[in-house]
Amino acid sequence: MSDLRIAAAVFFGLSAAACQSEQTESGGPDDFVQWTLPDKLREISGLALSRDERLFAITDEEAIVYEIDYRNGSFVKAFAIGEPTVRDDFEGIAVLGDKIWLMTSKGRLYSFDEGRDGERVAYERVKTGLGDECEFEGLSADPLTGTLLLVCKESRKKSKGLRIIEWSVTNADKQAVIEIDLDTEAMTKAIGKKRLNPSGITIDPATGNRIVVAGRQRAVFELSRDGRLLDVIMRLDSKRHRQSEGIAITADGRLLLADEANNGPARLAVYTPKKGK
Repeated sequence: MSDLRIAAAVFFGLSAAACQSEQTESGGPDDFVQWTLPDKLREISGLALSRDERLFAITDEEAIVYEIDYRNGSFVKAFAIGEPTVRDDFEGIAVLGDKIWLMTSKGRLYSFDEGRDGERVAYERVKTGLGDECEFEGLSADPLTGTLLLVCKESRKKSKGLRIIEWSVTNADKQAVIEIDLDTEAMTKAIGKKRLNPSGITIDPATGNRIVVAGRQRAVFELSRDGRLLDVIMRLDSKRHRQSEGIAITADGRLLLADEANNGPARLAVYTPKKGK
């Protein structure tokens, strides 16, 4: 048995005891459950759903992808990228077509096929050249356009607002990089903050709109495809969400939020809209 398989076996053996849940207060707009995650995921930094709605997670120091069953908080498998395992400052994960993608804070991209439990998989690294533009935090995939959405947490250049860069993966000769300068005045007014520091992004499969979480500002907001603010859909309770880093939405509208360990364990929250809402 490989070292990774041994580690995975130990990890999964602990997961059942480590996962706990907390139910929402009655009368809230959504049904709520939150799973406590084991220490190996204390620095969880991104979430992504596969086409068949399996949930993948990444931490921010090493390229090991974990599959979590968000319905019960259990762990399904783990596989590593590279031999030895690639280490970098990972801040996002996305699934586009048959490939899984990881993004670093400097905008580097890694692509690879899904691996089996305990497997090591080969990868390709893409230098986007965007490191001078932003410190990135948050990655998602738009299957309609074949692009990856890279969210700028801190701009390294003058910018009027929130910046989302759309990176094409379908044309290797001419990458389509689109910058969307978003006016943050309405957003900051809506959430009561003067700054926005996005920490995660996903696409609502029902509408195609972009859903962004800003962990520092404890807000989840919705943007149209062209960047207009549509709504602040959630203000995050600090008791539930200490440091939200990952976000995903299922086809049936469940909102998934991952929080890094911050004076407590890492956690995965699942908000399920009540019927008739």
